[in-house]
Amino acid sequence: MNTFNRYTIAANLFTVFNGLAGIFGIVIAIFYHETLPYVPFQLLIFGELFDFLDGFLAKRAPSPSKFGVYADSVSDVITFAILPGIMILKTNLIGTNETGMLIFLPLLIAGFYTISGWIRLIRFASNPTSVYFEGLPSPAAALLIGASATISTINELPWLFGEDGFLLSILAISSGILMVLVINYPTPKRGQKADLTLIGVAGVIVISYLIFPGILTLIMILSMSLFYTIVGPLYLNYTSRSKSK
Repeated sequence: MNTFNRYTIAANLFTVFNGLAGIFGIVIAIFYHETLPYVPFQLLIFGELFDFLDGFLAKRAPSPSKFGVYADSVSDVITFAILPGIMILKTNLIGTNETGMLIFLPLLIAGFYTISGWIRLIRFASNPTSVYFEGLPSPAAALLIGASATISTINELPWLFGEDGFLLSILAISSGILMVLVINYPTPKRGQKADLTLIGVAGVIVISYLIFPGILTLIMILSMSLFYTIVGPLYLNYTSRSKSK
């Protein structure tokens, strides 16, 4: 087996694993969210790890795989756009609007987030960027919404994610808007030591949820993803200016 086959096949397998993680997460979120409340977000994180590995391996192949390119886009839509939207629908957000026109509000919020993530992924697939992301990356948005929806589902912080679903709605709408806006976010491709250090810390925090799923690791992921969402563009602008001097 030559180098091309090794890297391409491995990358394509991780791409498929990403899509499967998203599909399993959707099924569990729909049918078993009360008995397995932590699992959908765990599967979302597995999807992010598989997505990272397929990109890492694909870059080492001598030529791109057409299957991998298309399969990666489909898998990312399932895991980073549809799954968080389903998780939004299965929270307390849907339980407080059971009469009148407001019954459609959770569907509209979840749909807006999902469509925004889909648009963001289409834009990335058609015009991938190198040293920065155009718009909030869908995996980062998925971490933010996935952690928020899980906290709302387990009802550990009712004072923050209460039955009215106000904060979750604001986060879903805001992250959807940020995904489609042309606002630059930092990427590890810049190769700066500070970026790589922050990514390493973020990776440890995210993986810790797979081992210790609970309110503590959820709050850590929520804080980290919210910090990146708000501070990311400012940090990119500051470091770009410092480097140009």
